[in-house]
Amino acid sequence: MIKDISFKISEKTYVYDGDPSFQKSIVFKSPQVSLLSMGSHTGTHIDAPKHFFSNMEGISQIDLEKLCGKAKVIHIKGKYSIDICDLEKYNIKKGDIILFKTINSEKFNGENSLDEYCSIALNTSIYLAKKGINLVGIDYMTVEPKNSEDFSVHKTFLSNKICIVENLNLKDIDEGEYKFYCLPLNIENLDGCPVRCILEK
Repeated sequence: MIKDISFKISEKTYVYDGDPSFQKSIVFKSPQVSLLSMGSHTGTHIDAPKHFFSNMEGISQIDLEKLCGKAKVIHIKGKYSIDICDLEKYNIKKGDIILFKTINSEKFNGENSLDEYCSIALNTSIYLAKKGINLVGIDYMTVEPKNSEDFSVHKTFLSNKICIVENLNLKDIDEGEYKFYCLPLNIENLDGCPVRCILEK
């Protein structure tokens, strides 16, 4: 069974204030060729270490084995912060891919912002970095708590070469283990990129 856990990108896709919105125009009608314009963090997307560290890996330098493999979908219910105590029973190991389904999935459709959303606490990001996971994903446009002023959660993951996937569509996904595939475009020296993310059971 294949499940697409990416949101469709359209002119309605929600982006951060100040980020470029998605635009599409037809350049030639026959054969049809379109011009696409969008930011590198539009829709379901991946953050590369270069997003915050200019001397670190961009999209084209990431080892694809870190982006594809066994994933654990962990359902965090009724909370606005993912804490270490929520994860201790899951036996998280080095090389795991961890995807968080949260209360966000009940409210977020890829086109709306949330006044309140579930995010990853800083001490939890440090815990996961020490575990040596390969990738972390969440079902909203950021892993960062709303009151964060220094992007410390992003920096903890990315400085440890743990890529971040944001805006996952996990509404219809059950907790459990899956095969995960995440393939960004092979664009040189890029800080982030929209992705098509797939789960296989």
